[in-house]
Amino acid sequence: MGLDAITAVEQAEAAAARKKAEAVSQAKRLAAIADGEGRQALEDAAKRTEARLRELDAQADERIRGEAERIREETERELSALRSGAELRLDRAAETIAERIVNG
Repeated sequence: MGLDAITAVEQAEAAAARKKAEAVSQAKRLAAIADGEGRQALEDAAKRTEARLRELDAQADERIRGEAERIREETERELSALRSGAELRLDRAAETIAERIVNG
């Protein structure tokens, strides 16, 4: 093999080594960029999830308040009906007692 051939091989090997080093460097830069973008995407997703969770929590609280109000109103109606019935029975019982005392 001639000196020119050896020089050409050495130059080719050096060029290949430079290209390999550049490729490794570029791969590291791309990996760092992808890692940063991935972390940012995760952070963004976490923020969206937290916001949605707060929204759902507020909606649930509102539904709970509405349901509690409905139950309170229904309970008050039932209580009023029970009181009216009790007052009517109390009046009748008082009349019956008074009648028995008078008629003895």
